[in-house]
Amino acid sequence: MTRGRRHVSAGTDRWMVSWSDLLTLLFASVVVLYASAARNGFPASHTKTVAKPAAAAKTLPPRHPEAPTGNDLTDPFERLREALRHEIGEGRMDVALETRGIVVSLRDQSYFTSGSDEIQSSALDSIGEVASVIRDLPNNVRLEGHTDSVPIHNARFRDNWSLSAARSAAVLALLESRFAIPATRLAIAAYADNKPAAANESAEGRARNRRVDIVILSKRNI
Repeated sequence: MTRGRRHVSAGTDRWMVSWSDLLTLLFASVVVLYASAARNGFPASHTKTVAKPAAAAKTLPPRHPEAPTGNDLTDPFERLREALRHEIGEGRMDVALETRGIVVSLRDQSYFTSGSDEIQSSALDSIGEVASVIRDLPNNVRLEGHTDSVPIHNARFRDNWSLSAARSAAVLALLESRFAIPATRLAIAAYADNKPAAANESAEGRARNRRVDIVILSKRNI
């Protein structure tokens, strides 16, 4: 009986030694794998913090400011000044490049019958030059009527508001009917004597104030 118990005890001890060896072998394998990974530069504790995005960002080309938006009206402006230099020199017309766009001012004594919204036939050629530039652009156009500060009251116009509105409408109708500018691109405005170009105290100043401005609007004002 004693020998039988010793035999069982010895077998149990051998099994426990084998299991211990197996655990030792597994632990050693894990250590070897970890050490191998560390030698390759990818330690397990840092695999999620490798700074690859920062390295890639350094290779990107530098950003440049966006190109300015809006239409550049410098060339059309120069074209108009050249085409209308005779009218400008005689004081019949003025051409300016402003923030709101190209402003072509038609002086009333050269383009309208006094106290009327009727456009003189002698003015058609110069207005046609303006229309040819308008056709080549996508920009909208606003016709702005202005008067001097002297009140008007006749059978057709009860005040300066009516006169300034009628003259701007007359230029719009001419651009549409004679020069084929689409009405969808055109608009009118009337200011009477509220936006003078010069002082109304002199005859010369009042003459400058009686005008219709053809405004080729910059893109920001479309």
